[in-house]
This record gives sequence, C-alpha cells and structure tokens, in this order.
Amino acid sequence: MYTLKTYWRTILVICIILFLSLMNVNKVLPSEVKFFKHFDKIVHFLMYFGLSFIFFIENYVNKNSIRKYWIIIDTILIGISIEFLQFLLTNYRSGNFYDAVFNSIGVLAGSILFILMKDQNFIYKVLLFKLDYKR
Repeated sequence: MYTLKTYWRTILVICIILFLSLMNVNKVLPSEVKFFKHFDKIVHFLMYFGLSFIFFIENYVNKNSIRKYWIIIDTILIGISIEFLQFLLTNYRSGNFYDAVFNSIGVLAGSILFILMKDQNFIYKVLLFKLDYKR
C-alpha cells in the first residue's frame, strides 16, 4: 500500500503507456491521418522520458527510497517488456528493437534532466507535489 500511495503518479504513467502500447491504433486513427516516417520513435522517447522524470521526482520527494540506478534499470526493463508484450499478446502490434532503443534513450534523457534540475522548485509545483520548497 505504501508503494501505491508514494508512487501513484509513476504507476499511472506506466498504466497509460501500457494501454497506449497495446491498443489497436488502426481502430482509433482514421486511415487518412499520416505522420512522418519515424514519428513513433519520438512518441516512444517522450513517453519514457516522462516516465523516468516523474519516477525520479517521486523518489526524490519521498527521500530517495530507491537508488537512481534501479530507477533507470527498472524503467528500461519496463520498456523492453512492453515491446515483448506487443509481440506476444497482439496481432496488430509488433515488438520493435528500435522502439526499445528509443524507450531507453528517453529514460536516460529524463534521468539526466532530473539530475540537472532536481533543485528547481517550479518542477514540484507544476506536478502538484506537497513539498517543503526550501530544499
């Protein structure tokens, strides 16, 4: 129960990523909608960038209960696992090595941004964290 209360934003983002990764996009978007060639790689990068950034913020607010390298490893493994789930559970999505690579790059970029900006109070205010802003 502690984990749900402490990391609810991270868990919510993971659920959203899982839903978006396993849904049938062809039933949602009309066939006339065209994106540029590697648009999905940017989406993968941004999803995992946000996931790692929020995970790091929640961990920092909760007094660093999880080591930084475990957050990075866990979020990369989540990205790889979801690619396998796409391959195993759906016939309309396929697991893609390059998607997993862009997931991992997003995790690393989100981690680096957090480390550079962790002392900036506006981040916590924007994400509605109750925090002693005098850190």
